[in-house]
Parts: sequence; structure tokens; C-alpha cells
Amino acid sequence: MSQDDEIIEMMRCPIDGTKIITKWRCENGHEFKETNGILDFLTENVESHELLERVAPIYESLWAPLGLSLTAGTSYSSLMSLAASSMGERHLDVGTGTGKLFDYGKCRVCVGLDVSLRFLNYLRKRRPNVIAVRADARRLPFKDSSFDSASSLFVIHMLDDPSLAIQEIHRVLKDKGRAVLTVMTDNNAIDKILSRWWGLSLRSYDYYLGVLTRYFEVDKARKMGAWSYFEVVKS
Repeated sequence: MSQDDEIIEMMRCPIDGTKIITKWRCENGHEFKETNGILDFLTENVESHELLERVAPIYESLWAPLGLSLTAGTSYSSLMSLAASSMGERHLDVGTGTGKLFDYGKCRVCVGLDVSLRFLNYLRKRRPNVIAVRADARRLPFKDSSFDSASSLFVIHMLDDPSLAIQEIHRVLKDKGRAVLTVMTDNNAIDKILSRWWGLSLRSYDYYLGVLTRYFEVDKARKMGAWSYFEVVKS
């Protein structure tokens, strides 16, 4: 099976869950598009944060490394290496941004998903081996049990209901599949400043631990400054 055929076989319509039968149309006739190598399965207007859009050109080289060093007390590269160590043969990165995570691990089918066309265009230019998908983390356009591993770093705390993205990650993972999540949580004074700056209502470490425990076996969990890090296994 070619990789194109494999991707078509993995994809599902985010509207009704039916099979994708050709590029890029589902069994019930819903059509999606591919633009500049980006598979666009976004079904409604979901916008990324305006500030993130502005810093996209320097996100992986300056913004994220400096921000993580100041707010988590660890380096961007060390956290990326840790998260990538769980990568399996098929890996999905939810909220991938520029896809920097894929520099740190190996996967045969590497899928980076985001809502931002600007970030996904950077991903395509810098990491053409990664399949770029524009879609909503709350309605992942993949069939059940598609991936060996998944990640979502620095993203799902920005959603109104992060549990929806967690449920979807669980759904698309194979049994015993591993996932890594890093979220901003209500830990200290730094995150309170950041949440006001970003306009977020942060949830607690215990909130995420409780949601993850409903769907996964939690392998590792710890606070890192303004952030919380989780490694989980689909049981």
C-alpha cells in the first residue's frame, strides 16, 4: 500500500465519520481540499490565537525556547526529546505548529495537525516528510485506532473544553498506544500572569489528571513551573 493510500484509509469525515473514498471526498459527498500539500479538513472557522500567528516565523527558534525556559525551568529541546521518545510507527501531533517535534523522533507515518494555515505552511517548508492536516482537535478526521502514538504540547489548555481533545486522542490511538501532553495549569504566580495575558481560564493539574485517568493509564505526571506534563497509555 502506498503512503497516499494508507492516509486515505486512515482518514474519516469529521462531519459524519464516514470513509474517505477518494482525494478528498467522503462516502456521503462531503468534500475537503488539499492546498500546497496541506490536507484541509476544518469544517468551521476555528482561529488560532492572534499573537501566535504573529510570532510564527520565530516560534521554534526563539519564542518557544525562551518562553519554556522562563516558565518551566527546562529547555525546549530537552522537553521535545522527552516527548518524542514515545513516538511509534504512526504518530499524530495535535497542535503541531511548525512540527518541530518531528526533528526529535522517528515515525514512518508522521502527521502534524493544526488549525493555523500559517504554521502548517512553515511545517511543509521545513519538514516535507510530515503530513500536514488542518483540522479541529475536538473532531479529529481519523478512524478509530489509527495511531501508535500521539502528542499534544502547549495547546489543549487553550480550548474551552480540553476533555474533548483528550477523548479524541484516546479514540484515534491503538490499544496500548502512548500519548504525551503538556498543558498550562493553575500552578503558580507565573501561570496566573500568562493566563491573563492569553485570556485563558486555566484548569488545575488535578483536573487534567482526573480526565486522563478516565481514558488512560497514567504513566508519568508532574508539574513543571507553569506547566504540567503527562505520559499516558491507552488501556
